[in-house]
Order: sequence, then C-alpha cells, then structure tokens
Amino acid sequence: MSSSGFDRSLEPLMTPEGAFCMLALDHRAALRNAFEGAGVESVTDAEVLKVKARIARSLGRDASGILLDPDAVSCRPAHDGLLTPLEAQGHEPLDGARVNRLEFDASDALRLGADGCKLLLWYRADHPASAAKQRELLARATDDCHRSGLPLILEPLVYRLEGESDEDYAAAFPELVAAAAEALHECDLLKLQYPGAEACTRLTVAAAPLRWALLGGSDVDGETFAAQLETACSAGGSGFIAGRAIWGGVLGLPPAEQERWLERTAQPLFARLVATARRQ
Repeated sequence: MSSSGFDRSLEPLMTPEGAFCMLALDHRAALRNAFEGAGVESVTDAEVLKVKARIARSLGRDASGILLDPDAVSCRPAHDGLLTPLEAQGHEPLDGARVNRLEFDASDALRLGADGCKLLLWYRADHPASAAKQRELLARATDDCHRSGLPLILEPLVYRLEGESDEDYAAAFPELVAAAAEALHECDLLKLQYPGAEACTRLTVAAAPLRWALLGGSDVDGETFAAQLETACSAGGSGFIAGRAIWGGVLGLPPAEQERWLERTAQPLFARLVATARRQ
C-alpha cells in the first residue's frame, strides 16, 4: 500500500482521488449477442472494432481506464490505463454449476501494454465443488499476474444454478454476492454485482481490506445504473467498471447516428457517473 492508502499497482487505472471510472469494452461473443438483441445480424469483426473505437473515442477521455480485449487494444485512448481479460469465453458445467478456464496470461497483457488484468470468475459460494475449482483458478491467475508485476481485478459473477428457481435465486443473491466478496481476497480489486441497496454496506465489510467497484451488467439501463452507483459509493464502493449500461443503446443504430447518440446520451451519463465516483 502507498502512503495515500492506495495500492500503487492500481494507480494507472484510478483518478487522482483514487476512484475507478473505467469503461468496459472487452466483450467478445457477448457483444455479438447484444448486437443481435438490438436487431443487428451478421456483424463482421471489422464492424465490431469500429463500434468499439467510436465508443472509446467518445467516452474514453473522461475514463480513468479502459477494459479491452486483445483484438481491440488499438482503440485505447492515449491517457487511459489499460486492463485486459484473462478468461476464455463461456463456461463449462460441473454438477449444475459453472467453471471457467484461462485463455490469456500476464505475458499477453504485458505484450499488449496493459497496466493490469481482469478475471471474470463464475462463483457460487454455496456450491463447494465448483467454488474450490474456481479458487484454484484464481490462485494461479493471481500468482501469474503478481510475478509479472501486474495487479489483478477480479469479477466474481453470481449466477443461477441448474434447477434453481428464479425465486430461490433472487432471495439468495445478495448474500451470495457478499459471500464471494468475503471469500475471494486473492486479488487487488473486486468488481462486484449490485446486491440491492440494503446489502451494499455489507459488501464493503466483506471485501475489506480490498476495495470494490460496481459492475454495470447487461440487465440495467443507464439511469438505473447511475442510481445504483450513488448507493454503492455512499456505502463505501470505489467507483465503477461498466460497459453496456452506459453505451448499449448505440448498438441498434446505423453508423451515421452512433456518434450523435454517444455525444447526446452516453457522454452526459458517463460524466455523471465519473462525478459520483470521484466525490466519494
């Protein structure tokens, strides 16, 4: 830890106040699915890269850092810290739960000029077999990153088990997010799901001594996310690392209209999010 109370290895990804105001654009197959959901079929790799470049160019100037997949690092704004993913896309089944694997390592991140790595980790603390395997994966990733001098930002994702009812999952969700924050300290920062207003303070306690930033997710709109961030930061959260909640509306628009939408809608939203994170 530095004398200011922050881990210096994370400083390239933070604002001067120590907040995380990061733009997530590392989506791969998920982005193609989002295009399809917006009514846009058969998007080419070149078109995906152009959209990412437009978003990064429009919003990156206010960001403290940006999360990009290896194929899109050319979109990095010059002043933004760079975070790259370690996980392979998708997941593998294990007794009704999910486990994932690594596709990239710290040497890949260094080659790309990254300031840190991100690991998405499917995690259910109440499923011992999968939880144990996922903790082993995390330990390998953290050791690799730290030996290379890079911080690791962990994104534990709680999900519904096979056969679990929607009602049971919704009831368990806040505690499952907190349980992940409490169990997974082998990293440098936690990127966490919103557990509901009443549970945000619980996340701060569970994560300590680590800090945590709020993820956006694909199931919330910009205004909802802005309200969630207010609550999260008031409860001790240290900012956000978010994507589609901010820029998702651009995907269904023709290229000629995307720049205008980003300027009129996404830029003011992003500026509000940054202001919220920086004043806490």
